[in-house]
Amino acid sequence: MLKMTRRNALIAGASLTLLGVLAACGNNDNAGNNAQSGDSSGGKKPTISATVYDRGTIAASEGTMEKNRWTKWINENGPDNVKFTAIPRTESKQKLNTLFASGSAPDLIFEFDPNIKNPLYDQKQLMPLDDMINQYSTTYKKLLEDNPILKQVSTKSDGKIYEFGKLNEAIPQFIIVIRQDWLDKLHLTMPKTTEEMYQVAKAFTEQDPDGNGKKDTYGLNMGPGLGDIFGGINLSNSYTDENGKLVRTWDNFEEYIDFAKRLYDGGMIDKDYITDNNGAKANQDFLNGKTGMFLVQSNYSFWNKLWISDYKTLQTNSPGAKLEIMPYPKSPRGQFINWINNPVQLTAVVNRNAKNPEAVMKYVDFLSEPTTGRTLTNGIEGVHWEAGPTSCPNPIDQEKNKTELGYLGQDYNMIFSVVSGGKCSFTASSFNPDKPDEKFAKDKFKENMDIFYNMIDQGAKFPGLTHLEHLPSVPQDLLVDFQNANTEINNLITKAIVSGSKITPDSAVADAQKLWAKFNGAKLDAFYQEWYTANKDTALMPDDIFQIVKDQKATQDEILK
Repeated sequence: MLKMTRRNALIAGASLTLLGVLAACGNNDNAGNNAQSGDSSGGKKPTISATVYDRGTIAASEGTMEKNRWTKWINENGPDNVKFTAIPRTESKQKLNTLFASGSAPDLIFEFDPNIKNPLYDQKQLMPLDDMINQYSTTYKKLLEDNPILKQVSTKSDGKIYEFGKLNEAIPQFIIVIRQDWLDKLHLTMPKTTEEMYQVAKAFTEQDPDGNGKKDTYGLNMGPGLGDIFGGINLSNSYTDENGKLVRTWDNFEEYIDFAKRLYDGGMIDKDYITDNNGAKANQDFLNGKTGMFLVQSNYSFWNKLWISDYKTLQTNSPGAKLEIMPYPKSPRGQFINWINNPVQLTAVVNRNAKNPEAVMKYVDFLSEPTTGRTLTNGIEGVHWEAGPTSCPNPIDQEKNKTELGYLGQDYNMIFSVVSGGKCSFTASSFNPDKPDEKFAKDKFKENMDIFYNMIDQGAKFPGLTHLEHLPSVPQDLLVDFQNANTEINNLITKAIVSGSKITPDSAVADAQKLWAKFNGAKLDAFYQEWYTANKDTALMPDDIFQIVKDQKATQDEILK
C-alpha cells in the first residue's frame, strides 16, 4: 500500500502540471517563435556540441543533419551556438563508442537506447546533472519539481541524476486493423480470442474475400505486436512476479510459436515474411487489398499515415474496402494490452568532459520551452502551419512540409514534454476537424483510445515485466552470452514456425530453455532478480504506466470531445 501511495504522489504531479498547462494553452500557442531569441546580454554566445540522429531522410536541398534550416534556427534563437554531430540511427552504439574512445564525443548526447547509455555511466563517462540543474536551470528544474516521477527514473544507483528526459503521451504504439467489408461478406464477426482470430484468418485466406476467383489473400501479416498478444516474447522482459520472485514466462513463447506455426502451415501469412525485414512487402500487400488483418505501428505520425494516406491508397486499389480497429484478442495466456509508448523517457546525457555545463543547461532549458517544442515539431507559424479550429498548428502545405519538416521529427528536441506543450502536443490535436479525412482520422483515434481505456479498466495486463527502456542493461561479463542466447533462440523460434511437424511448439521451447542454460541463463535470471528486488519500488512499472494513462485521460477526453 505504501508503494502505491508514494507512486501516486510522484505521478500526480504530472497530471496537475498538465491541467495547468492545458488551461494556459491558448496563450502558449499564440506566442511568437522568437520568444527565446538571441543572447540577452548582447555578448557572444557560448559554443557547445550535441549529437543528432541521422535517419537518412533529409532532402539534398535542405543540406545535412549538421547544417540546415533548423540548425540555423536553433543557433539564431537559442542561447548557444550548437555544433551538431550526426549519428547514423542504425549505427548509434558503434559511432558513440568511437567518439568517446577518441575523446571527441560531443557535450550533449541524445540517445534513446539505455543499453548504449548505461555502459557510459558504468564507465564514468557521464557528468552528474544535479549541480547543473540546481545552479543554472529554470525551465527543466521546474519540470522535475512538478513531475517527481521524472526525477525518480533519471536517478542512478549512486543517488544522482545522470539523464535528461521527458514525459510522453501514453498511447498504444501498435494496433490491429481488420477488413470489416471482408467480415461482412463472409458473415463473420470481430474476433475476440486468438482462436477466433485464427479462424477468421483461415476464412480470409481460403474463401476469396476479394472476389477475384484466386487464392491470393492473406489472413494477416507477421507485424509488430503479435507476440504481445501472448504476453510478450522479449528475452529481457519475459518475466512475471510470483510473490516477489521473477519467473520466466516460457509459456508465452510456446503459445506464440503454436499460433504462428498454424498460420504459416495454412498459408495464412506470407511465407516469405522472414526476408521482409522492414515490413515493406507486408505493407504493400495490405495497400493492394490482399491482407485481412494488419498489425501496424500506430502512434504519432503513423496514425495520420494509416488513416489518411494509406486508407486512401487501399480504397483506390480495393474499392469498397472498410477498415475497423480490432481490439487485441484474448490469448490462452490471458488478456494483454497493446504495447504502450514509454510515458517517462530518458533521452539525453552529458559528456563528463563538457567544458561549459552552464551553456549545456541553458540549451536544455531552451529545448524544454513550449515555443521551442512547437517550432521543432510543427515548423514556423505562417510558413509551415497556421492556427486551426482548436488553436493548434495545422499544416499549410503538406508537400512543402514533407521536404522542410520531414527530417525534423523529434530528433533536434528529444527532451520536450507533452506536459509542457499542453493539449497541442497531443496527437489528437494535430487533426483539423474541418477537413473530412482528418476528422475521420481523429474519430478513429478516439475510438482507439476508448478501446484502450476499456481494456485497462477490464484488467488487461502489460505484455512484459515493464517497459523495455526501464529495464537494466545486462552487465558486460554476461552481455555476449545474452546476445548469443537472443540470436540463437530467435532463430530457433523462426525455424520452429516454418518447419511444419518436424518441430513442435513444446520441443522448440524445451530447446530454447537448453540454449538459455547454455548461455548462462541462470546468471542472467539472477541478475534481473537482483535488480528487481532492489528497484521494483522505484523503477517505472506497469501500475505506474497505467496510472499515467489514466491521468492523461482528462486531457485526451477534452481534445476528443
